[in-house]
Parts: sequence; C-alpha cells; structure tokens
Amino acid sequence: MNPITVTVTGRLGDDPRTFTTRDGTDGVELRLAVDLPSRTAGGEGITRWVKVAAFGLLASRTAESVRKGDRVTVLADDLMAEAWAATGSGEPRARVTLRAREIAASMAFDSLRTGFAARKAARAAAANGEAND
Repeated sequence: MNPITVTVTGRLGDDPRTFTTRDGTDGVELRLAVDLPSRTAGGEGITRWVKVAAFGLLASRTAESVRKGDRVTVLADDLMAEAWAATGSGEPRARVTLRAREIAASMAFDSLRTGFAARKAARAAAANGEAND
C-alpha cells in the first residue's frame, strides 16, 4: 500500500497539455483550480492551483475527454515538490505536482458517456463470430 494518497476536486484552468516522455510514453498535464473555504467565519475562500500529471492510457483518455472549465476529481498516489526563482525578479516560487492514478469527471456538473457498453458489446459480437458494424 502506498503511504501517500491525495484526492482533490476542482476545475481545469486550461485545456489539457499533452506531451511525450523520452521513452515514448504519452503524458498529460492539468492545471486544477481547487477552491478552499475560508478559515474564518464570513471570510473569503481562496483558490489554490495544483498541477496534475498523468501517463499512459490515463493520459491519452484524459486529454480526449476533458477541457478548460470541466470539474474533475483526481486521485493521486505520488507527489513532487518543485522550487525555483522567478525569471527577472528572482522571487522564490514553488509548486506541488500530483501524479494521478485516477481522473474522473464530476457528474454533479455534467454528463458523460464512457463508451464501455459499446466496446463490451463489440467484443461479445466478435467472440461469437458476428459482424462488427
């Protein structure tokens, strides 16, 4: 069991950014706006930006499925902290990147068709020697 498990829900700030790793693996990066409630009564909440990375089939399916503004939930089992100095000002910057294990669209805000039922029916038809139209 992995000792790190992080679940975040938020809206995509941009369309997914796809890339390919040096070893040819598909990858996707998401910028996720996570709204946090105020810690004081009557205070304003804040938005934290979280970078999410996914690889392989999860990356390609995510890139095909979600767009800027979509609400998603990410289950991550790894994280990486990065720190650097801003170009020009030299001001310190930092961020945490989550490595996603699962990415799901929120059904509270949109509908989704996965295509699973159609793929299952096509596999069953092929196994029975039926034509695949």
